[in-house]
Amino acid sequence: MNQNSVSGDIVDLSLGQLGATQITKLRSNMYIVDFQLENGMLISYVFNITKHDKYFLQRMRPYAMVQGKYADTKEITDFIRKDLGQFRTAEHSSNFEKFVDTSQKSVQLAQALEELFLNYNVDKATLEETNATLTRLLWHLEELKKQLPPVECK
Repeated sequence: MNQNSVSGDIVDLSLGQLGATQITKLRSNMYIVDFQLENGMLISYVFNITKHDKYFLQRMRPYAMVQGKYADTKEITDFIRKDLGQFRTAEHSSNFEKFVDTSQKSVQLAQALEELFLNYNVDKATLEETNATLTRLLWHLEELKKQLPPVECK
């Protein structure tokens, strides 16, 4: 039995204990894990176990977001536990659907930017204008974090 298989089994067990509704194993090193919120929304993660027994994690639903590399099974399950807790708290907000819609738009924005800049000859002035607009948006989000009270997760 290889190390990836053992690590995958440990993550399987840990995520099952967190309430995973489905764990799909693709080959011996890739997993798709689904969780269902009370409102029926799916939260899905995909992770790969690398040759060096490290993990590359990405949340796929309700919107895609790369989470990065993790050193061991404890780190990956700790991240998913915290992330799920935040979603389980957020789903009770009256703004939850709007939040998910807004987050999905941010993913669409990244895709549209990539398509534009990889497929069209964008001049320097347009690139600088776009960059300035995005910089202002990021600044605005940072300012909001300073002004708004944090959410207490369950």
